[in-house]
Amino acid sequence: KQWYQRRVRDERRYPVIIVEGHLVLSHRPLYRLFNRTLFVTLSLDLARARRDTRTYDPPDGPGYFDNVVWPMYNETYFDVRHNPELDVTFLDAENPEGCFSFLERVVQSYLK
Repeated sequence: KQWYQRRVRDERRYPVIIVEGHLVLSHRPLYRLFNRTLFVTLSLDLARARRDTRTYDPPDGPGYFDNVVWPMYNETYFDVRHNPELDVTFLDAENPEGCFSFLERVVQSYLK
């Protein structure tokens, strides 16, 4: 009950909180706290290109993307896509303008 009271109080203070990362959708208790869930889909090539532009400390080991990152993305995507209990809107990262436009409308709807 205490966490719920804190959540209600925080919703008044912070009408929009963006939680990023596909792995958060694997944790059902956390997922249930979200008012809206968006899943950005992307191709293997785009995912690899985006990851290659980032710097990690410590750096990824050899094969980390192919053996860990991409398989986990696919596992989460499959779980989310095929779970009728989850209400998820899918956005295509190949269309970044469309993603940002949709996200802007969603955020604006919570700020009214």
